[in-house]
Amino acid sequence: MESILQAGVSGILMGGIYSLIAIGLSLIFGVMRIINFAHGEFLMVGMYLSYWLITLLGIDPYVAALIVTPVLFLIGYAFQHGPLNTMLVREKTREPLSILLYTAGLSLVLQNVALIWFGADARAVSTSYTGTTFDLGPMIISIPRFYAFGISIVCTGFVFWVLTKTEIGRAIRATSQDRNTAKLMGINEKKIYCIAFGLGSALVGISGALLVPFYYIFPTVGSVFGLRSFIIVVLGGVGSIKGAFYGGILIGLVEAIATQFISPAYAEIIVFMMFVAVLLFKPTGLFGLEKS
Repeated sequence: MESILQAGVSGILMGGIYSLIAIGLSLIFGVMRIINFAHGEFLMVGMYLSYWLITLLGIDPYVAALIVTPVLFLIGYAFQHGPLNTMLVREKTREPLSILLYTAGLSLVLQNVALIWFGADARAVSTSYTGTTFDLGPMIISIPRFYAFGISIVCTGFVFWVLTKTEIGRAIRATSQDRNTAKLMGINEKKIYCIAFGLGSALVGISGALLVPFYYIFPTVGSVFGLRSFIIVVLGGVGSIKGAFYGGILIGLVEAIATQFISPAYAEIIVFMMFVAVLLFKPTGLFGLEKS
């Protein structure tokens, strides 16, 4: 029983990171109705940026996160402002297929550029608290994972605050609900797209920095988390921030507890079975709203 409890706590801590990554993807989809297939590769970029800041400048990973986050916001903003908005104008459709193909191609480009520049070998960061733990009753808690979970919760709360309490948040929600009406109300939809994409990219940037103290960095690491974030978004309800949060915690729990009884490979099969089951029986997701 103690081992299951330990696994459950570890799963919740990792689920917090999953949630933050998935919230970024869900935010982008909620506004633009487009899945960013390069979402995981933006995470990889954030991890490598953090790694080099830590290695070359000798700064703490959490200080690096303060640099990586705005950098990824600017990258996401520029990416949306340049090629994606150009394609939206050219295609003159709400969800052009060309953008899906473009982001899928971009993911392959970023993976291969990282492979050429940094090689296939996995890299790791060593800090004074790497591998350190503290006891919570019978459980052993990893300090880097605990920090990552706490910061993820704070960032999630910040996103909710921005979306519900600020003018730009209300503009994002209005554009997500009905972009034509939002445009008639004077909202610059192209600018909102850029802000939403930048915010989603910033979330994966800080997620990458939080992963660096306890997770290996390699060119295809984005595929690992990108696929999970897509599953979480579908599981929680596409476009639902709340669903992405709870979906991430759920996936983290399922993975951690399942590995106590079966191999990690079979645990991943369980996750995919949940994904398929949701698509079959509740396509709107566990927390998504049924469309009338």
